Amino acid sequence: MASPVYLFTGFLDSGKTTLIKDTMNDPGFMADVDRTLIICLEQGETAYEEDWLKEHKADIVYLDDAESLTAERMHELDTVYHPSQVFIEWNGTMPVSETLLSGMPEFWPLVQILTTVDATTFEIYINAMRQMMFEQLRWSDTVIVNRCTPDTSGTLLRGNIKAINRRCQIYYEGAFGEQVKLKGGLLPFDLNSPVIDIKDDDYGLWYMDAVEDPEKYDGKRVIIRGMYAQNIPGYKQTFILGRRAMVCCAQDTSLCGLTVTNVKIWEMKIGDWIEVEGELKALPLENGEGKTVVLYADRCSKYTAPADEYVYFS
Repeated sequence: MASPVYLFTGFLDSGKTTLIKDTMNDPGFMADVDRTLIICLEQGETAYEEDWLKEHKADIVYLDDAESLTAERMHELDTVYHPSQVFIEWNGTMPVSETLLSGMPEFWPLVQILTTVDATTFEIYINAMRQMMFEQLRWSDTVIVNRCTPDTSGTLLRGNIKAINRRCQIYYEGAFGEQVKLKGGLLPFDLNSPVIDIKDDDYGLWYMDAVEDPEKYDGKRVIIRGMYAQNIPGYKQTFILGRRAMVCCAQDTSLCGLTVTNVKIWEMKIGDWIEVEGELKALPLENGEGKTVVLYADRCSKYTAPADEYVYFS
């Protein structure tokens, strides 16, 4: 049976060991795990105590360099320890090896890459050691930004991380793993701007926020881009603009759609990519349960489809 591999990247003392220990302290995550192998390529201030390892049925192997973690070494470790799962604590000064990215043996599939980021040092590192941070973040599925305070700039963090890896999910935590409300919030645009320009990568965040709180956008002027997704029967100046969100694979998607009105739909066809500018209005839903936003357009033009047409929510 294959043993899933989880790779943890990030600078020394950014919280990798703490994240691994927190994960293994979660009864839900560990419910079906008989044995865990931790492969550690660096040692920070937080340690894996012998009693803790014994309690959690975990073995640990320390390696001095990434080159020694070959497919052959993995086979040897699998034979010796028979792990149900493998956690690799990577050295944050080294790029993720090609072996991990594309050369993993079938019995040890890499299922997730997680990166820890210390919010208190992020700005210094991203300016002084951007290439190293690039290597840490570029392949990540999940980024955990810890040690956040109310003064931490969510815009600075998200903007830089998403510039490197727009697919990753980002989570923001305080010093002890608690949720924290960041300065400026987490929206990548200024709600008080005369015109809110919703970039392609930010459509998902905007859409979820507008669905949850449509009245926040009532009267706001926006520029938004998407695909001419659907006609609305009986309406000659209204259509659904949208982007598709991947549910589990490219064959399983759902439409994140916005009603746009006051346009010449006969000049467009389904599948066209459109840029629309106009004013949002929060209107009651037909069933009377809540509201939705509708875009009253005064400018509508063709738009070149983005390289990645899917929606992401972080």
